[in-house]
Amino acid sequence: MTGLLLRRLRDLVIILVIVGTMMFFVIRLIPGDPAQAILGPTARPSDVDALRESMGLNGPLWEQYLTWAGNVLHGDFGTSITYHAPVLGVVADHILPTLTLAVLSTVISFFLSVAITSWQAVSPRNPVARALDRLSALGMAMPDFWISLMLVLVFSVTLRWFPSSGYENLFTDPATAVPALVLPLTVLVIGQTALFVLTLRESLLGELPLAYLRTARVKGLSERQVMTKHVLPNALMPLITQLGSNFAMLVGGIVIIESIFVVPGLGHLLMGAVSTRDFPLIQGVTLFVAVLFVLVNLLVDLSYALLDPKVRVS
Repeated sequence: MTGLLLRRLRDLVIILVIVGTMMFFVIRLIPGDPAQAILGPTARPSDVDALRESMGLNGPLWEQYLTWAGNVLHGDFGTSITYHAPVLGVVADHILPTLTLAVLSTVISFFLSVAITSWQAVSPRNPVARALDRLSALGMAMPDFWISLMLVLVFSVTLRWFPSSGYENLFTDPATAVPALVLPLTVLVIGQTALFVLTLRESLLGELPLAYLRTARVKGLSERQVMTKHVLPNALMPLITQLGSNFAMLVGGIVIIESIFVVPGLGHLLMGAVSTRDFPLIQGVTLFVAVLFVLVNLLVDLSYALLDPKVRVS
């Protein structure tokens, strides 16, 4: 286990170096001058040059990169051009809404997918189970933005059951926060549950023909006991991997959901940073998402190793 942890930590450092380096140079390809965007088109060239100098954008690109990398190693991710505050502080202010949506939607989707798939396996001829199977494929096919707009049209505009936008801290004002979270959570749960159901179903189909299950049935276990005690624990292994990678991608990838429902999370923050050419903030958000992605997958690998001893020696 220690060897696995050390290898994953080594990979974490390598990935962060690669991601940070690529992002530094890629965002320099975004058209437009950040200093000009801040001061406006009527600014004097001398003012633009002075601002570029203060932002560290006048030197050669390799020199800018070495300066940025050295500051990052010391925990300094720069100052946001838009917010005039340290990047780490700005990211910290916007991480809670994104994590709230990501954690809640992942937990709900996980339990829903386990319940649906187990029911389908135990009662494969049930018409409702068959309908849910078809709905899973449909959920994978429908784009998030379309589902979001349809939910807003039906439940916000027509029925007026839930607000169409806004966000409140779930821990400080749950009465206001819960109604505002219903629609964005529903969108995320639909897509994730469909993905998890398809993943778990394929895993279950691979487990059902195995000989150890016939032995369990011969011993007198009911089909439900066979499912809960033997099939499901083994079939969950691929889903755990899917769960970790999907959660990490959610944190940096729910830009559309946060934009439609006006949730002040990391996705919304990143969109604003790109539009204003806020290089330090773009780099900080991207690097933070990369760190989270690697750490979540590290936890998945460790849990995988705990559940399956064969992984520890791989």
